[in-house]
Amino acid sequence: MEPSLTSDTPHAIDIFSQQIRLTPAQRQHAKTQNSDVAQRKYEVMYLDAQGRFNEFNTIARAHPAFEEAFSVLGHAAIVQTQNGYMSVEDVMPGDNVRLADGGYEKLLWRGRITLGPSTNAANSKQPMMTRITSDALGYSRPSQDLVLGPSARLLHRANGIRRVAGSDAAFIPAADFVDGNNVLSLEPTTPVSVFQFGFAGQRCVVVNGLEIETLHPGSAFNLGLRGDALREYLSLFPHKRGFEDFGLMEHPRLRMRDLELLG
Repeated sequence: MEPSLTSDTPHAIDIFSQQIRLTPAQRQHAKTQNSDVAQRKYEVMYLDAQGRFNEFNTIARAHPAFEEAFSVLGHAAIVQTQNGYMSVEDVMPGDNVRLADGGYEKLLWRGRITLGPSTNAANSKQPMMTRITSDALGYSRPSQDLVLGPSARLLHRANGIRRVAGSDAAFIPAADFVDGNNVLSLEPTTPVSVFQFGFAGQRCVVVNGLEIETLHPGSAFNLGLRGDALREYLSLFPHKRGFEDFGLMEHPRLRMRDLELLG
């Protein structure tokens, strides 16, 4: 696996730093929960309402819904910006990133967590990365081997999608493409960094030639968070004014088995 951010990376934060910011919701959570509640560190970079760059580390619940919002892009994955091709760990809020529609949009938020043995939420399965080898899904798809996090979803086009979701394309978990040959499931044995990008809404960013879903919590019902847990979750996305500010999803989410049921 590739190493985490190095100390000379611009704006890089040591995820093991003791300088941790607690939001009011998180302080209340700490007071009311038992000490054995699973927690983890999250790194957040964002642009505020005035377009100013901010960054912080914070402690929040090691809950699958929280981790899913961060664990998408593997270290050294490549995206195109208006300043050229860059690794995801070098892209910062304020950079203009190329989307699947060919346009560029300003990155508003970047999240990062570290995965590895015993870092996932309590009582959940060990997080698995997905390695997609060069040309596995077609010519230059991806252009070179790509490692994605456990929550990565690829934009997939198939005739059955319209029958299921009324759309020409849907986001399918990268893990659903695992075939044991060209697309492999990998278990981290050492700590690895994973990232996610956030724009004004749900977008599709081109990563190593593949179209990958960006930050969106999905529906409030499917997110399954209420009260303090929801407030704590939203505190990780200070570029948003509230849940509704994420907007509607541009493409639905499906599982590959949904399409296989159609034959």
